[in-house]
Amino acid sequence: MKELLLVIMKMLEMIEPLLCGIVLGLVPITLLGLFVSAWNQYRRSSSMPDWE
Repeated sequence: MKELLLVIMKMLEMIEPLLCGIVLGLVPITLLGLFVSAWNQYRRSSSMPDWE
């Protein structure tokens, strides 16, 4: 039982940096995508003629 706990702890030590890397990689990409999408929407709406 003790050996099993040691193996699980060793796996968790390896998984934590992996998850941290995934999160730190996804957050900037997501924010960049949101800003690009907002910029494209702003650019498109500013070039449309105002019919009112």
